[in-house]
Amino acid sequence: MIDKIQKSILWALLDKYERSSFFRDEKQPTRRILLKFYDDGKSDFPYYDIEKSERRISVNRAVVELSELGLLSFEWMKGECDHIIAKVWLNTDKLEFAYKIAGRKSKGDVVDEICVELLDMHEQVSSPWIKTFFYDAYTAVSKRRSIVSSIPADKEERNHLFKAICAIDNLNNTELTERVFSLQCFGDSKKFEMVARSRIISILRKYLDCDDDTRDEDILRQVGIVKYPEQFEFCGKVSLVIEAEVVDFSLLRFGSSISISDLARGNLLISPYVKRILTIENRANYIEYIQKNMADDELVLYHAGQYSPSKKLFFLAIKEKIPEDCIWEHWGDIDYGGFSMLARLRREVLNEIKPFRMNTLELVKYKHLTASITVQYAEKLKSLITKHELHDCYDCLNYLIVNKVRLEQESMLIESAD
Repeated sequence: MIDKIQKSILWALLDKYERSSFFRDEKQPTRRILLKFYDDGKSDFPYYDIEKSERRISVNRAVVELSELGLLSFEWMKGECDHIIAKVWLNTDKLEFAYKIAGRKSKGDVVDEICVELLDMHEQVSSPWIKTFFYDAYTAVSKRRSIVSSIPADKEERNHLFKAICAIDNLNNTELTERVFSLQCFGDSKKFEMVARSRIISILRKYLDCDDDTRDEDILRQVGIVKYPEQFEFCGKVSLVIEAEVVDFSLLRFGSSISISDLARGNLLISPYVKRILTIENRANYIEYIQKNMADDELVLYHAGQYSPSKKLFFLAIKEKIPEDCIWEHWGDIDYGGFSMLARLRREVLNEIKPFRMNTLELVKYKHLTASITVQYAEKLKSLITKHELHDCYDCLNYLIVNKVRLEQESMLIESAD
C-alpha cells in the first residue's frame, strides 16, 4: 500500500506518459518520462519544496521507496546526495505494475472501453446526425488514443450523456418541455440541466444547422426539447375544421396562432385564393410585413429560428393543402443561418420554396448596413456552397464570402423607417 505522496508522484509520471507521443502511437518510449523535482528553483512537482524540510524529507523517502519497488529511478542534485532530488523518471517496463500500485486504470484501457461504448451507441441510434456524432467521436478517440472533449472521461458522466442522446433519438419528431424530458429521461425534472444539458448543446451546435449567435434554447428546440409548448404564428386565409366546427382565422387581419395539439385535432384548410406563401425568419419583419405589406392573396408564416419537430409538422400540413399555382417563398437573414434555414425547408418540406429578398441586389442596396464576419464564419458559409439545395444561391453566398459581410433582416426595417 502506498501513501498519498507516493500516489501523487506516480500519477504525475503517468499523466506525463499518457500525454506523450509514445502513448498515442502505442510505441515503447525511447526517452525518459521525467519530472524535474528541483531545477534552479523550479519544479515539475510543486509539493517538493526544499525550503520546507518536513516536505523535502517525506518526498525523498517516498521516491526512495518507489525506487526500491522498481517503479521509478531518480538522481540526487549534484553535491546534494541524500538531500535534494534533482529528477525522477518512470521505469516504463513496469507500467502495468505502476498503474496497479497507483490505483489507477490505464488510459489505454479507458480509451478501449470508450471505443467499444461509442461503437455500441452508433448501432443503437437511428437519427443521422447522432450516428455521425458517435462515428466521429469513435474515429477521433481511436486515432488519437485520447479522450475528446465531447466525451466525458468519467463513466457516470458518460452514461448520463449517452442516456440523454438516446432519449433525444427516441423523441421521433415529438416535442417535450425541458423539465418533462428530464423527468422521462432521468426520473428527475432538473437532472438533465445538471448533468448533460451544456454538453448536449455543444454537440448540437456542431452537428445541427445553426448560426454562431443561436441561443441555447433555440438549439434544443430543433430536437424537440422546448422551454414551453410552441405556438405557430401566421396571417392569412386559413381555417381549421374541428368536429364539424370551422375556426376561420382569415378574420384576424393582424395574425393568429395555433398549437400542435389543436392542429392534430382538426383539418387545416387554405383558401384557393391564396397565391403566395411567405415564411419570415425574424419576428419584427413578420409583424411589419403583415401590418404594412401583406396582400390579400398571401399567407404569411412566422418561421423564427431553426424550427422544432412540431413546427415542421405545421409546415408539412401547410404543404399538404397548398392551393394550385401557389408559390412558396422564404425571407431570412442573408447569412449562414438564413440560407441554412432555406436549405432545410427545401430538404424537409418543399423543394420548390424560393428565396425572397435574399440575393446580391439586396446586399448591394443595403451595403452600408451589412456587418463584417470573421474568417471562421466565412469558412462556414463555404460549406453551404456544397449543398445542392442552394444551387440558385451560390452567387449571393460567394458575395458574402468574398466581401466578408452578412445582412440581417432588421436592417431593411431600419432603412424603410428612415
